[in-house]
Amino acid sequence: MSFFTEFPVLETERLILRQLRYEDGPDIQSYFTPELAKYYDWWPRTVAEGRGFVRFFKTGYREEQSIRWGITLKPSDRVIGTVGFSDFDHFSRAELGYELSMDYWHRGIMFEALRAVVPFGFNEIEMHRIQASCFPENEASIKLLERLGFRREGLLRKYSYIKHRDAWEDCLVMALLKEECDPALLQGTTYRILKGDIYIR
Repeated sequence: MSFFTEFPVLETERLILRQLRYEDGPDIQSYFTPELAKYYDWWPRTVAEGRGFVRFFKTGYREEQSIRWGITLKPSDRVIGTVGFSDFDHFSRAELGYELSMDYWHRGIMFEALRAVVPFGFNEIEMHRIQASCFPENEASIKLLERLGFRREGLLRKYSYIKHRDAWEDCLVMALLKEECDPALLQGTTYRILKGDIYIR
């Protein structure tokens, strides 16, 4: 797949979505507060683990199993969150994942990032289905996905084990099919792909 040959940098009105670097580890570790991480079974608590977080996604990209962008707010190059796809099934479907520093919540940043990443999945990767897993109590994430047209498909009972809470948690499956997606979202006007200094879309 061409996007595994050269990492695609996406640009929106306010954001640059770029490949994660090891030097992003301290910033990632610093924004992963316990409040942000309450829906995670693991999160980086040290700078070394922050770099390990980066390593995990760099390895996934190298092995063509995932693609994860670092979210930066122009003009800064500092990573304030990440977003991307994992668990590709023959590149026809994948799992969407994301997180954002709490310092930047309620500013429409993740919505803007997803308005670039979701069309990229449908247009460039040519997926027919994108799904996301949410905890039922994570209302903010559910509403965000619903704004993009994702539908609630079902509840997986006691599906995810959260180690730091020593508890099995329910998981809500949400998904968006390409044919259901708002055509305006797929026109490619919400993002540009940067290779070198050349915009190719």
